[in-house]
Amino acid sequence: MLDAWNKQQWIYDRLDDKWYTPEEFKTEWTVLVTAYNLERFVARSPELGIAESLETLRRALERAEEFHKKLQGYYEVGLRRKIGK
Repeated sequence: MLDAWNKQQWIYDRLDDKWYTPEEFKTEWTVLVTAYNLERFVARSPELGIAESLETLRRALERAEEFHKKLQGYYEVGLRRKIGK
């Protein structure tokens, strides 16, 4: 944790996808950490975390847009079928 503090890093919980400041992590250490789950916590740059989060959002938005186009196309074809009958 001292290393994270010196490098201005935060603690990232890989299992819960949650960020802790070094101060928060120190305060909650006894509740969060056990001998069995220590490896789920890593010291990381919060700026890198923001960049990764934005990239994840961008990919999710692309998938949503693709799904929306597919949905529109499906119903446009369905409406033409009904009108054509």
